[in-house]
Amino acid sequence: MWQSAINYLRSLRTYQDLSPDAGIRRQVNVQLSKRPSLSLEDWSQLFPKVLTNKASQRLLAFVYERLPIYSGLQISKIRPSDRLIEDLQLPLVCWFDWPHQLCCDFYETFQVDISEEFDESLLETVGDLVWFLNQQLESWDSFAPG
Repeated sequence: MWQSAINYLRSLRTYQDLSPDAGIRRQVNVQLSKRPSLSLEDWSQLFPKVLTNKASQRLLAFVYERLPIYSGLQISKIRPSDRLIEDLQLPLVCWFDWPHQLCCDFYETFQVDISEEFDESLLETVGDLVWFLNQQLESWDSFAPG
């Protein structure tokens, strides 16, 4: 019986260690709230180097939809120059497995496996993240048959 109680308490501690920090998430959202909200169309215009084809537009819609799910942040207020760690605090505001979930969602949406190439620690900004994902799509398109 004591072992069950100890396991339960350990699981609570682990859950807290792996879950998002709601206080930091709130702070980041307060900072972001000072900016105007952008629709997907307006937000996509901030990424001119990426808007080259229909797949790129699907990619931007994917990021616009999925990043708030992982982070709890207001994507309509996030800009390409926002730094993933210093500005958005992604390691603290996201669940611990957000990179894995991103890779799974990316595969489900685009049928491109990025799990071997994706390393969020090598990406500095949101623009870098979008650029990386776009490069993965373009690389796959160049090797896809047909």
